[in-house]
Amino acid sequence: MALRGFATLVAVATLQAAGETGARAEEVAARELLTRALNTYAIALDTEERDQRLAAFHRAEMLFSRVVARGAESPELYTNLGNAALQADRLGPAVLAYRRALLGDPDHPRALQNLTHARALLPDWVPRPEPSGVLDSFFFWHRTIPREGRAFAAAVCFAIASLGLAVGIRTGQTGWRNAALLPGFAWVALAASVWLDPSAGSGDDAVITAAEVVARSADSALSPAAFPQPLPGGVEVRVLERRPPWLRVRMAGGRDAWISQSSVTPVTALQSGQGAGSMGGAGE
Repeated sequence: MALRGFATLVAVATLQAAGETGARAEEVAARELLTRALNTYAIALDTEERDQRLAAFHRAEMLFSRVVARGAESPELYTNLGNAALQADRLGPAVLAYRRALLGDPDHPRALQNLTHARALLPDWVPRPEPSGVLDSFFFWHRTIPREGRAFAAAVCFAIASLGLAVGIRTGQTGWRNAALLPGFAWVALAASVWLDPSAGSGDDAVITAAEVVARSADSALSPAAFPQPLPGGVEVRVLERRPPWLRVRMAGGRDAWISQSSVTPVTALQSGQGAGSMGGAGE
């Protein structure tokens, strides 16, 4: 029995050592891949011939994508991925990468700046999301506190305000009612922050990553086009309804349309193994 127990301990230790070795090997491979991506990006910057330059940036984009696929997600890495895609004239994947960078860090300066630049490259008739929302102007602190924490704080403030108001009404003392004003205002602010938080519905956000797609007025290839021209890659949408192979989406201007499911990629579908252009997936 003792020998069998010892053998079990040895086997467990061996498996743990093998797992640690495998993890280290994976980390080394990811680091080497990242170095290749950065070097390829640097080479592309020094390439003068246009076609070769675009091809080099596209290779850098693919290498950055492979680093992400290994689980090395970070806002900085996604920003580099977006920059490579943008330099390769692939606006859709670039916007997608910047949006994913901002999921990890909503205030990442390069991602914000480059996303604004990428949106400016879209045709004038395409509606664009506002660079900042109401919360950014009036509830600047909402990004520093997790949504769940704000919801809990709002519940606490509501309870305190309700208690103070109830005691004031029961006792007839205005001091209690006045004391309920401050937690009451805090409850309103926190509740608004939770209710209007744009990140709450980010799971339905997507980006057109195909070169272009014809938006339809209904979920049929025979239905009339919703716009005179196809929607270009880089247009950001909110998915409202799924009827494979169609999606009903809404753009920033509030206009709804139906587009093919294969033409868009969800912002939050990370490490899914889906390439840019499938809904069902270095900087300057």
